[in-house]
Amino acid sequence: MARKRIGALTIGQSPRLDLVAPLVHMMPDCEIVQAGALDDLTPDELPSITDLVYPLVTQLHNGVGVMVDESFVAPKLQQAQIRLEAKGVAATLLLCAGTFSALSGTRPIYKPFTIGRAVLGALNVKTIGVIVPILEQEVAAEHRWKRVGWEPTVWTADLGNQDQAFYRQLISRIDANGLECIVLDYFGHPVEHVNQLKKSIKQPVIDLGYLAIVALASTL
Repeated sequence: MARKRIGALTIGQSPRLDLVAPLVHMMPDCEIVQAGALDDLTPDELPSITDLVYPLVTQLHNGVGVMVDESFVAPKLQQAQIRLEAKGVAATLLLCAGTFSALSGTRPIYKPFTIGRAVLGALNVKTIGVIVPILEQEVAAEHRWKRVGWEPTVWTADLGNQDQAFYRQLISRIDANGLECIVLDYFGHPVEHVNQLKKSIKQPVIDLGYLAIVALASTL
């Protein structure tokens, strides 16, 4: 019997073995097929990083990190999804916490932001702390979460460096803003970093990326 094919859709260039590793672990009997929005582009073809509305960070084939705007990536991401469906995937996991509300297909697409909203709604929380990976995302992330009904406090932090300064900032923001939940607005946090954070506070921690992987693995 042929293995079920699952699409893994990245906003950068594929393959991203680091991002799909948890999916491979949870769905070992499935074939993971990858595609990237920037697969056919060279670094010279990427636009300037000035005047970005919603900046996203990703990687090229050579492992070099780049910053691109969500609006630039969106149509190319749609084309990558079409390529995945042409290869017979049963469903696709979006390897990014960006909104991408227009991204669609003939097969289910698991979007971390959409799934995270559903979980937050079920938790019945309104005042949330949102941790983003880069300073340039803070304003856009605040606007995005406000538009969908939450009261966010947004800041940049490195989960890989959970030192005393990290925890002082975290507890200060929780206490000052009455935060009911912490949202990790990113795809790709190592599980051990997230677990370390969960052990340090009493509030729920919602990792958008891992949440989407679990949702996909539990329904297919």
